Amino acid sequence: MKESVKRIKDSLEYALSIALVLWIIHIVQWLFHLNLASLGVYPRSLDGALGIVTSPFIHGDFQHLIANTVPFIVLTALTFFFYKKKAVVIYLLIWFTSGLLTWIIGRSAWHIGASSVIYGLASFLIFGGLFSKNFKLIAVSVIVLLLYSGLVWGIFPGDGGVSWEGHLSGAISGLIWAYSFRKSLERI
Repeated sequence: MKESVKRIKDSLEYALSIALVLWIIHIVQWLFHLNLASLGVYPRSLDGALGIVTSPFIHGDFQHLIANTVPFIVLTALTFFFYKKKAVVIYLLIWFTSGLLTWIIGRSAWHIGASSVIYGLASFLIFGGLFSKNFKLIAVSVIVLLLYSGLVWGIFPGDGGVSWEGHLSGAISGLIWAYSFRKSLERI
């Protein structure tokens, strides 16, 4: 029982710590009237390549950040709780791959926000559980699918101000890494 409580606490600490960094960056951006969009992904441009790593830290406004915060915390905490020692590697791979894919397939615009990571984590949690054949992870898959099934619409072109390419890249990234880790996930 104590081990589970510690894992819950640790998972939430990781998720809240990263979310706090997102908030601090946005508050600094707002306080000093900075436009950090150039730290986003700009597809197929050397100037926009830095965004492969930095874009999830940058949000257009508070509404954008607020919309990303809860799913970011929930999905990050679930990843760290259920995938324990593999979580950091999985997390970083999803973060990088979703940014790289956005850089490859995105339209010519600055792509910012943590939603590519959100889509990547949701996809990983759904497919990782299904590929794992582990009852607990399959249950997590079903819960994430029920909670976030509406995300599927975000991978299709729609609102011009929303990076559906980032969403799609995140979803593909999560699927790729769930499939890649499928054999080791059976043992979790």
